[in-house]
Amino acid sequence: MKKFISKIVNHTSPIIVFLSLFIFMSFIILVLPQEAAKSEAFGLSESIDTSFYYTSQDLYRIAQSYGEEGRAFYIRQRFTFDLVWPIAYTQFILIASAYFYKKTKLLKASNLLYVSLVAAGFDYLENIMTSTVLYRFPQTTPIIADMAGIMTLLKWSTLSLSFLILILLMITATFTQLKQRFIR
Repeated sequence: MKKFISKIVNHTSPIIVFLSLFIFMSFIILVLPQEAAKSEAFGLSESIDTSFYYTSQDLYRIAQSYGEEGRAFYIRQRFTFDLVWPIAYTQFILIASAYFYKKTKLLKASNLLYVSLVAAGFDYLENIMTSTVLYRFPQTTPIIADMAGIMTLLKWSTLSLSFLILILLMITATFTQLKQRFIR
């Protein structure tokens, strides 16, 4: 995994950062609104994915409110759109963070670049667990239903941390660049 991060850091350029930003923003502007509209059309007014945390009782209540067609749509959405969306946001955060990390000269900070990958992992685990619960509904899936809310909490926590790391690396890189210009 260190080689993977090292490759990204070494091959990141402003053009690659802008391309990754373009992909990320395209998803936000074009794809997310379409997916939200589809969810709304199926009556999925309460979203599992956008909750910060929920209990298994909340998950079963939401599964009940979705109805059979809504649950089937939710599962299809997790294994189509939601397979690609974590890649879209992770590639942007990772590439942009790697670019600014390279500019900071903070050699010990490279482990911070893993956080966005961890966030995507929690997102995929959340999708698998919630889809399993909705697929088996009305049967209960005790451990998986309990863990789904925890995966969602961990996803949002690590994703927020990823963006915070990116912002801090941007600020640090800016100060490093300014410092180098004024010292010369």
